[in-house]
Amino acid sequence: MFAVSAQNVETADLHQPVNVNDAVVTGGVLRTQVLRDSLMMNSETGRMEKAPVVVDYLDVPVDELGSKPEEAIEAAKVARRSAMRRASASGSLDFGDYYSGVAYYLYTFNYPSIDKHGNRIILSSLMAFPYFTESNWNDGYRFNNIVIGCHCTITSNKECPSLYPEDGFFKSDVNMMQYYASWGKGSRKAKDDPAYYNVLIMPDYEGYGVTKDRPHPYLYQELTARQVIDGVRYGIALFKQGRFSGKNESVSPQWAQSPNAFRYGKYFSVGASQGGSVAMAVQRFIEQNNLTEEFPFKGSVCADGPYDPVATLRYYMREAKVSGHEAGELTMPVAIALIIKGMLDTNPLMMKYKPTDFFSQLFLDTGILTIIADKQYPSLEMTTDDVKEHLENLSKNEKYKDMLTSDGRAKLEYVLTTRGWDYMTKLAEYKELPDYEEMNDLISALESNNLTKGWIPQNPVCLFHSLHDTVVPYDNCVSARDAFNNKVTFYLDDRTTNSDHIDACTDFMFNAWGTSPDIKFIRTLFNYGSNQYSPYNN
Repeated sequence: MFAVSAQNVETADLHQPVNVNDAVVTGGVLRTQVLRDSLMMNSETGRMEKAPVVVDYLDVPVDELGSKPEEAIEAAKVARRSAMRRASASGSLDFGDYYSGVAYYLYTFNYPSIDKHGNRIILSSLMAFPYFTESNWNDGYRFNNIVIGCHCTITSNKECPSLYPEDGFFKSDVNMMQYYASWGKGSRKAKDDPAYYNVLIMPDYEGYGVTKDRPHPYLYQELTARQVIDGVRYGIALFKQGRFSGKNESVSPQWAQSPNAFRYGKYFSVGASQGGSVAMAVQRFIEQNNLTEEFPFKGSVCADGPYDPVATLRYYMREAKVSGHEAGELTMPVAIALIIKGMLDTNPLMMKYKPTDFFSQLFLDTGILTIIADKQYPSLEMTTDDVKEHLENLSKNEKYKDMLTSDGRAKLEYVLTTRGWDYMTKLAEYKELPDYEEMNDLISALESNNLTKGWIPQNPVCLFHSLHDTVVPYDNCVSARDAFNNKVTFYLDDRTTNSDHIDACTDFMFNAWGTSPDIKFIRTLFNYGSNQYSPYNN
């Protein structure tokens, strides 16, 4: 009944070489971690143990590095450590001096791509790569790989990758993925560790960064994958041609252009939440468009991603005992607003409809669609946490008492129109569906962005998913698992975390004591070390 072919984008110029002069570097810093040893509870041993903790970052603009960046960095570090010592409270669990950790470059650049109509558009991206001295290079350090970083669902522009050097969040995926371009988490890792010493390219996606005034095509998988791939192509061209520079030196080192600049030289995509689905979409795009020669692709590492949007909607309608989800409940109401708005903004089937064809006036009165659009205004934009707080506050209003709960959840029956609720009820129960044109078109639009149909991966797929995710439910993982199992090397971790969506995505990339799953997956793709995942279908 429903269309399942991909929502396609223009690819006629895809195999043409990029003109590096069409991309523009817009800023850059050399970032050094400021660390301090602290006593922390080791959840694995139950003991208080000494561990390095990142307490701050030191950013030196590349234009201030001069011809001897080491001297500028050291002078700035000394000043920063002195200031922090003076300001530090005398906590009983903190001891020792501040010291510097790993260093890496962070750059932002703009590049051309296409929009949903195939028209030229300028997008923005973050790029990171390790800081090497000549001594490091002579000791055998190299850039290992190219990481295609795919960021998670955001609702404010200040969360986008290209703004991270100015306004970062420590446990965000944008910050965690920067470690791929560093020397390691906490301690220096072996020079041949494929999870580190990489070149990381993380585009903003259309609707953020320099295009913050445009709608974000949420879950338009093919378009976002194309735009991300364009960012990678231009980013690597800038890197290899030494276009990243300060006033007196090229900080994309001269050896970036050498034949042995990369140890492995492979590409892989990584992401969580929306980024998990984009990482998978990037793999599909590369493989289906014969780009594997330009991008020697190793595989995708995907966490709690919406690979099957219709399965997500079905889940919202039913009770799930493992996750504790109640039938007809939305743990993160902004998610369904993003999903339907994304289709209204981009899918040809949906262009004739309005938000009122799907959402109740009560839900629209919360201002949630305006909040999504206001990402372009710094004084008005809200993060997903801000949106949750906004809905919590509205729940105190008598008007919203039936729809909203005190912790920011929503009842789908009051979010959708009467026709929408009727349709979704029958969809969840696999009953004959009423002939509501707008709902049929919505499901067809979502199915055209289902990453688990019409495609068999050529390279490994790594999936991390929480059984307790109520926002992007485990059903998405099941759809991918059942579609890809026994057809490709496939890795699955659904046991590491018992958290709901946001915390599960953090657990994917952050582990204070052991190896985080993302690092373990990357090492598995390269058959590196002894701590690897076994193929699911072994």
